[in-house]
Amino acid sequence: MHVDGMSVTDSLLENAAAYAATFDKGGLPLPPAKHVAVVACMDARLNPYGLLGLSEGDAHVIRNAGGDLDDDVRQSIRRIVADPFIPVKESVRGFVYDVTTGELREVKA
Repeated sequence: MHVDGMSVTDSLLENAAAYAATFDKGGLPLPPAKHVAVVACMDARLNPYGLLGLSEGDAHVIRNAGGDLDDDVRQSIRRIVADPFIPVKESVRGFVYDVTTGELREVKA
């Protein structure tokens, strides 16, 4: 597939280079500012940041098929919580957004 005469891959790489050239979020702390992890469906029509009003650095966003809290997602959340850059006293909450019902529910890893 081609976009504007270049392959999609080349277009994505060009976009990534442009983004990296102006990236100014490197000074944000590593733990998410809102101390949350969002589990969302990988549906390309869904923008979890826009949906929840999040900005870079606000949350860890984990996407998978169906937004299911499967073993891989639970392991990712456990890894996030175990990250040495997140103080032990801080809690990290997780949420799953259901695109079919529009419901956001809190989950525990």
